[in-house]
Amino acid sequence: MVSYIDIAILKKSAENIAMITTQVLESLDRRIVAALQVNGRAGWRRIASVIDAPERTVAAHGTELLRTRQVRMTGLTLLPQGGVLDSTIASVRCVSGMNRVTATAAASRPNSVFTYLTTGDADCVFELMNERTRSLSMLLDEIPGMPGAAGIDTATILKLYKGTHQWLPGILDEDQVAALKDREQSWEPTGSVELAPLGREEQEIARVLAADGRATIEELARATALSPASARRRLAHLQASGRLFDRAVVEPAALGFPVEAILRIRTFPGRTESVAMRLAGVPEVRYLAFTTGRHQLFVDIACVDHAALADFLMRADWTEDAVEVDTSIVIQAIKRSGVRMDDA
Repeated sequence: MVSYIDIAILKKSAENIAMITTQVLESLDRRIVAALQVNGRAGWRRIASVIDAPERTVAAHGTELLRTRQVRMTGLTLLPQGGVLDSTIASVRCVSGMNRVTATAAASRPNSVFTYLTTGDADCVFELMNERTRSLSMLLDEIPGMPGAAGIDTATILKLYKGTHQWLPGILDEDQVAALKDREQSWEPTGSVELAPLGREEQEIARVLAADGRATIEELARATALSPASARRRLAHLQASGRLFDRAVVEPAALGFPVEAILRIRTFPGRTESVAMRLAGVPEVRYLAFTTGRHQLFVDIACVDHAALADFLMRADWTEDAVEVDTSIVIQAIKRSGVRMDDA
């Protein structure tokens, strides 16, 4: 049950969200952020070498970007306690005037990954990751009980083709991206994958990196009481096994992509995989998942302007196999990659 006090707190938080604006970063800052998107733990010297800028300048600009939270580094961990993973996308129609309150309530859930206010039939869209044994109460009680929710559609993610940690907006060229990469980290568990519980040290590493994705090996060693070499090995294992993902969390508008949209695509039978593979290679696509429900594909795309979005929606290379495309504009992101965007 949500009390009047709870709703008052949510409304106050929603008022704070309304004050957020996004400015386009200058060229050097965009290149630094793009480098962090490729490798969030790369040192300033390495980034400076790749983007061909003075190390001292890159370090100063990068530190300021992090200090002002124009870019936020985090580590996203999947089910540290273990269990069967369920990923759900919820689309909520809100009571008039309660859009922000509902979205703030969704973003406040610790298991929510992203939360968007959108145009169209759904006023609020968010993703939840939880252990399967909690799915029943979550779907039947918790989500419908959110303040301001008038109607809810849910879809289970069956396969993830592209996660936001893989979005590279084309600011760096292929050689620069290759020079920054330490490893391929393309696999992310979805569907009914059963994950083993992480050990105490691994959970502590995940906790530290969730708060600061650029925490040093020495900081991880102190937090876990491990040697630096052991902390480094544990971190590498978490990353290689797909249990922890480095993410540079930034508003697409700050990188020059102010038009963000959600696409729900219904395909011809047997053509879903074909459409998904074509979309996965499109630079503007930030997130792409195969889901249950009327629409098979859920897509998050960022474009430079509305004309570019219109051009994308009329491209024959993927629309020829689409029966229906429902498009909603993202008005505001309240949470991205598990990070609240309204936190100062």
